[in-house]
Amino acid sequence: MTRVVDSSIGLDIAEARETAGLAGHVAALYDAYGQRKEMGDSAPSPGRPHYFLLRTFLGSNDLLVILNTKRCRYSCDFCTLPNKSSRSWIRDEDVVAQFHHVAEECRHALSILDRVTLSNEGSVLDEATLGAGALDSIVAAIAGLRRVRRVQLETRLEFADPGRLRSLSALAGRAQVGVLTGFETLSERLRDEVLRKREPLAAFMANLDRLATTDIPLSAYVLYKPDPAMTDGDAWQEAKRSIQFLQMQCSSRDIPLEIRLNPMYRSRGSRWDTVASEIPAYTPPRITDAMALAEEMTAAGVPVYIGLSTEGLADDDGTYRAREDYAPGLIRHIKLFNDRRITQFPTLRTG
Repeated sequence: MTRVVDSSIGLDIAEARETAGLAGHVAALYDAYGQRKEMGDSAPSPGRPHYFLLRTFLGSNDLLVILNTKRCRYSCDFCTLPNKSSRSWIRDEDVVAQFHHVAEECRHALSILDRVTLSNEGSVLDEATLGAGALDSIVAAIAGLRRVRRVQLETRLEFADPGRLRSLSALAGRAQVGVLTGFETLSERLRDEVLRKREPLAAFMANLDRLATTDIPLSAYVLYKPDPAMTDGDAWQEAKRSIQFLQMQCSSRDIPLEIRLNPMYRSRGSRWDTVASEIPAYTPPRITDAMALAEEMTAAGVPVYIGLSTEGLADDDGTYRAREDYAPGLIRHIKLFNDRRITQFPTLRTG
């Protein structure tokens, strides 16, 4: 199969056109630039982002941009994403050049964007990793995209200073700034001992109180089966409790909430992966269980998006694809659900 990706990372699109014909060429482009676009590699230079993708998210046209900055200051046991980032500072002008590159590459789609999600495999609001001036410039540029109504900023909640968020909201114009953060799980034991997130629940709640002083909506990651020793039934109950807890806490603070439910995967080389390899009974999560929970929680009034990506960091045997319930046809239904084109799945098993 001919590989086709952006010529900026050195692959030859013309070869695909010559050897595969129009149909093959278009199919290769679809695989290379669409939802199957490869991720997980480091950016080739300071002036290029790690990754970007045009996608649909909860019925909106979203541009995901993963900026290339100094790496996250944390090393959670389940995550190896920071390993691709620089140990040294990336200049503001280089970070701005990264977004300039993305805008050029996506120029024909800029007029249909509803939202932009900014990430850096860590916290874009952590000024020890990403310069405030660079982020200001990018958010101000997004304000010129007249259809965009949400600028989503991925960050640990501790960096979501209300004054800083208000400043960015002013730069965003008619677009609303939102915060995307990892909550992962309600369990203190799992947060501290299994994930080693170094964010006690009390600290998260204190920062949620700070967020409540703004008009900023929250999107939160919840991990499905965050403990490799969990049974399928335990995974269901833990994820459900975590979502219900967040729903209750955000509702009491008038913070709009959406959930990103991510089936846990074994990130190669992570400490979590090592622990999982030592548990004879370890199994990845069942995707149909995550689907059923997402359906139930959405019906209860919490918008849920099911994360399918393993971010280029896992082999299939360490993901939901290795379980007996998985079938490629399920992905179509999940995408329809994520796009809000269906609210119920045809057939599901739960445990």
